[in-house]
Amino acid sequence: MSAQMQVTKEKWQDWEKALREEVAPKLRQAAGLLRTNSELQTEGKWSAESGPQAFATKHKQYLTEEADALDAMAKHATDFAEKIQTALDMLEKDEDAAKSWLDAEAAKIQAVYISKAKQAALDEFDKHPSGANLARLKRYRY
Repeated sequence: MSAQMQVTKEKWQDWEKALREEVAPKLRQAAGLLRTNSELQTEGKWSAESGPQAFATKHKQYLTEEADALDAMAKHATDFAEKIQTALDMLEKDEDAAKSWLDAEAAKIQAVYISKAKQAALDEFDKHPSGANLARLKRYRY
């Protein structure tokens, strides 16, 4: 094994371990904290008046969406750790192929979390272009 390959192997092992043992668990923990916080958005906190209740409802929805996004990131981290492990197995056979494969797998990871409901809305808007759908579509696109 060349010195360069040894460095690559150690770097990949560190990444895999960090994703599996540090990043993914912290993302899941943060998602859990957000879910706990979302459950605290009650009438007791915001009162029963319509204005504060409307805000509380939106705030709870936002917290839930953020928790879902963090869970998705944790899944991506765990999935990519598995890809790194596969690339490590490939490394000794063909270092260049392993690097290329891992780069390609990394490129497949979504940069922005889109919930299933949001993706369904985007797909529907694309199928039926109209002024009203274009206005709604702009709210979902960043």
